[in-house]
Amino acid sequence: MIHSSGIFEYEAEFTKDGFGDSDIVVYGSDLSGRKVKRLAGHKPMIRFWRDRVVLVASDKPNSTVRNVSFAIGDAVPLSARPGDRLYLVRTGAGGIGLSLLRQERLVLATGAVTAVPLGRDFHTIRRPGNKDSWKSPLLDTWLEFRIGKEQVILRERETTEIGGYHIYVEHGWKDGVPGTDECVSVSALDGPSMMIAAMRSAILVANGVLKMTGWDCTEHFTAL
Repeated sequence: MIHSSGIFEYEAEFTKDGFGDSDIVVYGSDLSGRKVKRLAGHKPMIRFWRDRVVLVASDKPNSTVRNVSFAIGDAVPLSARPGDRLYLVRTGAGGIGLSLLRQERLVLATGAVTAVPLGRDFHTIRRPGNKDSWKSPLLDTWLEFRIGKEQVILRERETTEIGGYHIYVEHGWKDGVPGTDECVSVSALDGPSMMIAAMRSAILVANGVLKMTGWDCTEHFTAL
């Protein structure tokens, strides 16, 4: 399990002034409210730039590193609008989760989707397999998605359209200490380009690395 100084849980709002020609910048705040050190501090700048998201710490005492970044593709720049709410987390298992809400309705989610808010009508539940199955219960797991009155069950590399959303599971979750978070993409149906961008974001997160730059300017890399 990753120490609290290695995780983060941020909320931010997109503003009109944050949309630049080559990037989008928002300012996060720690959702936990706990006075403990976080990986990128309590109020980082969050920048979406060149297929990456970069978190820049605002102060040294509350942050473990100067900045941290990872590849996520262009799904957020393609879908975000002023007034949208962003949620971005790194869990104790090391998974990255991101969601984008517009008036409490889910627009986009990537990665460890069970760790971030998904709006009023969208719910994701981790489900274990049958313990009497010949398969190991650590491997036989699945995800249940509920959108309004509709629901669907998906496993690794499965995809579907339901309730106005496209859902893709890059990989499922695994139990254990600390276990493995799921990596999923969810996007509101808005044409094939948005669907592809959302799927790509999950693939990049699942197969990427976290780049961290310390306050002494040394760089460290760890698999996501």
